[in-house]
Amino acid sequence: MQNYFLIFFLTIVQSGFVFAQQTDTVRIGNQNAMKAEKLYNQGISYYEQGDVKRSLELFNASIRENPNFYRAYYNRGVVKFETDDFIGAVVDFDKVIEELPDFSMAYLAKGILHREQEKFEEAIADFSEAISRKDNLYMAYYYRGITYFETNEYAKALGDFTRTIEIKPDFAYAYNDRGSTLRKMGELQAALSDYQQAVFLDNTMYLTFNNMGSLRIELEQYNEAVEYLTTAIKLQPGYNNALNNRAIAYTNLERFEEALSDLNEVIQKDPANAVALTNRGIVKYRMNDFDGAAADHTLAIENNPRMGDAFLNRGIAREMMRDQKGARQDWIRAYELGVKKAKDYL
Repeated sequence: MQNYFLIFFLTIVQSGFVFAQQTDTVRIGNQNAMKAEKLYNQGISYYEQGDVKRSLELFNASIRENPNFYRAYYNRGVVKFETDDFIGAVVDFDKVIEELPDFSMAYLAKGILHREQEKFEEAIADFSEAISRKDNLYMAYYYRGITYFETNEYAKALGDFTRTIEIKPDFAYAYNDRGSTLRKMGELQAALSDYQQAVFLDNTMYLTFNNMGSLRIELEQYNEAVEYLTTAIKLQPGYNNALNNRAIAYTNLERFEEALSDLNEVIQKDPANAVALTNRGIVKYRMNDFDGAAADHTLAIENNPRMGDAFLNRGIAREMMRDQKGARQDWIRAYELGVKKAKDYL
């Protein structure tokens, strides 16, 4: 039987902005300042209730009463970011920095915004500025670590996640993300240890249970993988990544019907999920349904024409269907898309 290839996911997690807190009403005679403070606190209350539109209105009103109220500018920038007004958010954060150049949270917020826009160099510079002003600002190290991870600078990411943990040892997200970084660096046992510490600190982290499950697949420990992935699905029913990964574990255990059930659930909810489609094609191949396998890989390619693994796998199925010409064309395309393994078939 030919080799076949499955796709699984690891996950890096992240938390959101750190919102500035409510303050006591200013005890001075300036009525405008006192009114601005009251409006500001009301804006935070509405934000915490999820009413960002009303919170934005109140921050605007607060600034009208006190144009120098920089915490209101900062929080208004946060709300603008969350409502996709990125230009307005930067203007507000820059206003804070202009008047309070040592306000580290403004640099942190700008960095998060730039990272969201995939302006990674600017984001790293912002996080570094935040750190230069407050060396123990763990969220700046954490987000800079995420940005380094996303730009494949794993050694730098590792250093930042480690520093995050030194400052805040109970920060479960940082253990998860350091685990994913170690995994990228080939340190699988160290990665597993960090994942285990993450769920020890927060046993509701379904993303981390998924990561542990997919790591167990890498280690060819398929029964253990099923246990972790099942936990992830119990914590987050319908979690596509974990369903996909559990299907891989089931396939390697030759529990094909269970694998199909998981993949069918993903595809029913997300018919364009190319990963689940090509993985279902692999399961059908293992069940000697070569026509069905080729059809699923074709669907995967239609939804993601640059999915090299789908071309490789369809070529394998076509070879079993005695379609040598079609198989060769698929393997050539897979190789063009960067799947080096396709050269072995050619």
